[in-house]
Amino acid sequence: MILRVVSLLAFGACVARRSNGGKHETSAPPGESRGSRLPVAFNLASFAAFYPVLIAAAGGTDGPLPLLLSIAGCACAVAGAALFRRSRAALGPAWSLTPRAGEQTGVVTTGPYRLVRHPIYLALSTVAAGQAIAFGNGLALLIVLGAVIPSFVWRAHVEEQLLTRTFGDRYLAYRGRTKMVIPYLL
Repeated sequence: MILRVVSLLAFGACVARRSNGGKHETSAPPGESRGSRLPVAFNLASFAAFYPVLIAAAGGTDGPLPLLLSIAGCACAVAGAALFRRSRAALGPAWSLTPRAGEQTGVVTTGPYRLVRHPIYLALSTVAAGQAIAFGNGLALLIVLGAVIPSFVWRAHVEEQLLTRTFGDRYLAYRGRTKMVIPYLL
């Protein structure tokens, strides 16, 4: 049970507001463009479906298999949270809930962004998958595979269109040398 709680706390570490001083997003500054909010809404809806199912359909806690799943899932969720925090720190002021791009923030290519273009989406997918594993919940894992991950893929494509429009060849060069979410693979 403790490992399951730790896996849930991993998500809390991802959503805790920190580096923007608690300031809420407002309209885009001059010279900055914003992308569509629709993929973000779908992404939030997929998590809204995921968490009730995760809790309501949790597997049992007795025996060696649930313990093994809890250990593996908790480790996965914590690793995802660590990747999220590192990626978020690398973005600095370029971070936004909805896609945005401008010359003030530029194209971030440091930290995890050296290897992949969307490490935060990888991190949050890893946290959710880890939680589903920790809870021994196949249905929640299906929601991760069928809704959470596709919503991040959609968000990534929308974001990449915006970044290509804003930064042109500079972003295309970065895109050519990095993978979308999994280093050296995808």
